Amino acid sequence: MSIHRQRLFDFGTCVVILSMRLILNSALALKGSCVVLGPEIPDYQVQGEAVVISFPFLEETIRYRKLRLDNSSAFHIAHTNPRNQSSLKSHRERVMQSGRSVLLLPSLPEDSGTYTYILRSDTFCLTGSISIKIYEAEETNTIMAYNTHAGEDAIINCPHLKYFKRKGNLKWYKSSALPVGGGLYTLERGLFLAIKNISVKDEGFYTCRLNVIFNNTQYNVSRTWRVQVSGPESESAAPEVVTSNNLNAFTSSSYSFPYIVFPVNGSFIESHLGSRLVILCMVSTGNQPVQSTDVTWLVNGQSVENSHLGGRAFLTDRSITGKHLEVQLVILELQREDSGTELKCIYQNQDQKQEAVTHIKLEDSESLWMVAAAISSCFILMVCVFMYHLCRMPQKRGDYVQARQNSTI
Repeated sequence: MSIHRQRLFDFGTCVVILSMRLILNSALALKGSCVVLGPEIPDYQVQGEAVVISFPFLEETIRYRKLRLDNSSAFHIAHTNPRNQSSLKSHRERVMQSGRSVLLLPSLPEDSGTYTYILRSDTFCLTGSISIKIYEAEETNTIMAYNTHAGEDAIINCPHLKYFKRKGNLKWYKSSALPVGGGLYTLERGLFLAIKNISVKDEGFYTCRLNVIFNNTQYNVSRTWRVQVSGPESESAAPEVVTSNNLNAFTSSSYSFPYIVFPVNGSFIESHLGSRLVILCMVSTGNQPVQSTDVTWLVNGQSVENSHLGGRAFLTDRSITGKHLEVQLVILELQREDSGTELKCIYQNQDQKQEAVTHIKLEDSESLWMVAAAISSCFILMVCVFMYHLCRMPQKRGDYVQARQNSTI
């Protein structure tokens, strides 16, 4: 039922009736002074992609009740997972709030958990939550169900695209790229895959993929649908349950893009002046051959040899571990001018290109010397005190013996 409801949300049709019933039923629940909405329909995603966490029930409540949002309105989001509660600000280089949504750029398994919001103004207060699960690889939960009847025109969408600037055209795959044009498959409004006069033979897994740009960085957006078509009894078979076996068959034959595992885009690499620094660029190659994927580093937009690091930095040969491709950037000695240097991990193949930017952050050497000096001073002081007491102990013993001798005279 939840998957079917999620499908309604993605299409934006017939969802108002369903959600309004849920809103009206839940409006009586209170948490403190806030009306509790939802809960939102859980969402399941794969790591390494641009993911948008939104709250459809909340947005529909605002529209349905015609709530006025002004300068007195405040929107807060908290993230909790089974291990701890974290603030979105602690991951602001990768996890950021955009209006009443959260952007994961890119998503990681640690982003899984419950996202709880509070929308408060002078006249109302609303609260609710959504459960998010980020998987390391394609799972049955990440595949959405689409059921239709033979002879109908099916429409499948690719979500979250309105939040990003696109790079290139949206592509659809069913084991291989689909010939989207004026035939059986057409693209409507740049978002929807339309299948005319669908038949049982059109059943299967459909995946949309697109490169998007956010803050001058490229990310992947994708969604996989499992289309089932019901027809005459002579044509249609019993619905097939999605299991690990047919999922593996799907993922092994589908077109899976690589993605950068490390470094995290927007992060900082901390080190000390004069030290050696080794940074790993790790790319998950997915189901594509490793030979078709190029991985390299750029320093302030230049090759390592042509940058200011030339002569004291180099790239290692790429190494392959399972489905991971790795190239290391080795800086032999960090200098003061390296602070703030932009290091860009890049992978590229014939279909797409992705970048992850990190910066060098040198810790203050003056502060380190002051801390070291303070520790050394404390150590010397403790040694002096110890030696002082050690030297006084024999003297006290001699005075005691002399006093006893004097007392016997």
